[in-house]
Order: sequence, then structure tokens, then C-alpha cells
Amino acid sequence: MEAKKLGIKNATKLKKTQLINEIDDKVLKLVEEKQSSFKGFTNQFTLEPSGNVTFDPESFLTTVKRKALAKIQTQTKVKIILRVNMEKTDLKTGQSLVEEYQFRSKIEIVLESTNKNELWSFLVEQVLEDLAKFQMNGCEWTFHSIVACDIHTTGYEPLNGSSWVPLPKFLTSKKALINMKNTDNQCFKWSIARALNPAKREIEKNQIGSQNT
Repeated sequence: MEAKKLGIKNATKLKKTQLINEIDDKVLKLVEEKQSSFKGFTNQFTLEPSGNVTFDPESFLTTVKRKALAKIQTQTKVKIILRVNMEKTDLKTGQSLVEEYQFRSKIEIVLESTNKNELWSFLVEQVLEDLAKFQMNGCEWTFHSIVACDIHTTGYEPLNGSSWVPLPKFLTSKKALINMKNTDNQCFKWSIARALNPAKREIEKNQIGSQNT
């Protein structure tokens, strides 16, 4: 995409990253940024084409990649939705019909170790596959134009070990569960230790060794 055609002045004097930023700002627009009321746990970012630049689905998703990845943080779950206008001709009237359709990726988890470039390629592949399946269903819709790309992110909090918490009454009343009373985050270890070292009294305490000597 030529910088001169986009009206970028002194393009040859700009550093590569500056030039990329200038081009992105000319052809893309962040039109919507939503955040849930629960401490920003869920976010939605929308990018759409700007100006007179036209895209096909693949080139648009390639172009939005840099801005999209800047919005995707680690320890989140992410999915993208490509909104496009699809067109077909009404056989009875001969008129052209244009309607908006959405094509989605699956939800993927972003960890500290995640390669974001590979992640984006995987998300794009899923979206384009969804679009291809739609067009192969014999519905006679063809691509018309890009509407926008929505990036949805949700905070990801994997389950971790925790310290002791009391069980609700409906569970303790069964007299069938042992809820080990530990002060560290090794509940599972203490549960296994108690199973291997049964006790007749104070069975919920984690003093395994002293009770079985």
C-alpha cells in the first residue's frame, strides 16, 4: 500500500515503525471500545476500514493484525468476529441484495508463553474457514465489502490450589467428606496424604506425621 497515495507526507523520512503507524491510521479506525462494568474483565474492540481503501477478508485481517494484537493481553480468552457485507442477485427480480453476515473464530486462551503472531494466524484461519463454508453451502452469496472486525477478550483465571475454606452445611452433614485444614496452598497434597494415612480422630488436621506415630 503506497504511502503517497494515502496522503502521508515525508514518508521517506519516517522510520519503518512510524510509517506503519501512519498507514494504519489512514486505513483503519478504532470505532468502538466497550468494557464491562466488572473491573474491565470483558472488553470488545472494533476496527473498521477508513477512507476509500478497499479490502478482501484476508488482506483486511492482515492489516488489522498489529492494532488487534496490541489490544490482546496475556491471561485472557480471545475470539474475533469478521463482519462483512455479502451480495447476491435475486433471480426473480434481478435486483442485487446486500446483507451483513458474521464469521467467527473459536475462543482461544492467551498465556504468557503464547506466540501472538501464531495465535493471530490461527484465529484468521478459523474465520476464513467459516466464511468458505458459508459460501460452499450453495447459498449464492459472494463477498461484497468489509464492515468491521470485532475483537472480544475476557480475563482468564485458571483454577489454582487454595487454602482451607469451610464446606457448606449440606455437605458436612453427609459425614462422608474430609476437608483438610491447611494454611498453605497445597490442599491436594494434604488430601492425598490423609488418604494414605487414615486417622481415627482430628482427621481434618494436616499434622499427618504426629497423628500416626
